[in-house]
Amino acid sequence: MKTLELVITAACLLSALWLVVLLVRDRTPDRRLLDVMLGVELLLLVHLAVGVVKVAGAPAGVAVWEYVGYLVGVVLIVPAGVVWSSGEKTRGGTAVLLVALLVVPFMFVRLSDIWAAGA
Repeated sequence: MKTLELVITAACLLSALWLVVLLVRDRTPDRRLLDVMLGVELLLLVHLAVGVVKVAGAPAGVAVWEYVGYLVGVVLIVPAGVVWSSGEKTRGGTAVLLVALLVVPFMFVRLSDIWAAGA
C-alpha cells in the first residue's frame, strides 16, 4: 500500500507543479492535465479497494470507521476540486485544483497515523 501511496503522491506533486506553472502564466488547466487528474482518481479508487481489504484484517486497536472515512474522503477530494474549479474560469479555479492535489498526500499521512495508533 505504501508503494501505491508513493505513486499517487508523485503524480499529485507533478500535477501540482504543472498547476503552479499554469497559475504563473495565468492559464486554465487543459485537457491533458484533467486526464492526469482522472488517472490520479483511478489510482485513488484502487487505493480505496486495497485499503478496505487491508482494514478487514486490521488489529483490534485500529479505528476502522475513521480509517474507512479517510479512505473515502481522499477519493472525493479530486472530483470535488474539479467540479469547483470548472465553475471558476480564472486563476482561482486553477488554485482550487492545486489545493485539492496537495491535500491528497496529507490525507495519506493521516491514514498512516490512524493505522499506527491502533497497531
